[in-house]
Amino acid sequence: MDKETLHRYFEGKSTLEEEIQVVNWVEASESNRKDYLRERMLWDAVTLTANSKDLGVPVQKRANRTSLWRAIAVAASIALLLGISWTIWDRSANLVSQQNQTIIVPAGQRVQLLLADGRKVWLNSKTTFTYPAAFSSKNREVTLNGEAYFEVKKDTEHPFIVKTNLYDVKVLGTTFNVYAYENADYFKTSLINGSVEVLSDHYKINLKPGEVATGTSGSLKKGTISNLDEFRWKDGLLCFDDEPLGTLMEKFSIYYDIHIEVADPGLLSYRCTGKFRHNDGIEYALKVIQKDLNFTFTRNDESNTITLK
Repeated sequence: MDKETLHRYFEGKSTLEEEIQVVNWVEASESNRKDYLRERMLWDAVTLTANSKDLGVPVQKRANRTSLWRAIAVAASIALLLGISWTIWDRSANLVSQQNQTIIVPAGQRVQLLLADGRKVWLNSKTTFTYPAAFSSKNREVTLNGEAYFEVKKDTEHPFIVKTNLYDVKVLGTTFNVYAYENADYFKTSLINGSVEVLSDHYKINLKPGEVATGTSGSLKKGTISNLDEFRWKDGLLCFDDEPLGTLMEKFSIYYDIHIEVADPGLLSYRCTGKFRHNDGIEYALKVIQKDLNFTFTRNDESNTITLK
């Protein structure tokens, strides 16, 4: 697959024929899927670099696109060979201190990280992730405001702890997803394999594979994962299975960086099941939902608001 076609697809500017071509190519083999994810990751890096000015991060004079892609490819190759952090992300990060680094993911984008100790992390839209440049010999802590998917190697002597505004997740070795945006006052940890502890000053829950912990500031409960597709956001897909419309609109608000108001309370009882690509856009997703639910929507660009009626 040529890169120009993939780049148009990532930007949401490809034709219908090109979209079908990309999807068929990705699904044709595992090798193609890995090539797609690798190219997507590099594309995200370029987008983050381009957006660094908007994030208030000073940058040097930008090189042309060809030179930038070549530089990123070289940096990524060196990082993989040495097994260190991907320094390309640091160019669009805010440095909290000499010990900590912070990644801020813009709306509509996703980032994959390889931490210094080999842990893999995928960060979703509008996520802030703080991690140490080098982990200590004791507990290994990171801080999350947003959504992240982790693949952590087993290390019983050095627990891995994800700190959020509501609960902490203590990990010995596992694959899991954490949803914890501060402004949502809602927490969710889903365990795919391994074991984790979800804890605070008043609560502690141990999860087994296939289980999920959900809660707010005043409650925490255990349930089961209903559909693994919900974690495909890291591949650029938003998947929903019997999701309340209100919850879905909250996620759309985060993913697309826009305020969504539901003026008709009767719409909130509707439950959604379906899949959307990140780069389909909010208006496309709403038009698809309109096929099953009778509503209209208006968009006010001045107030950055969409209203459903």
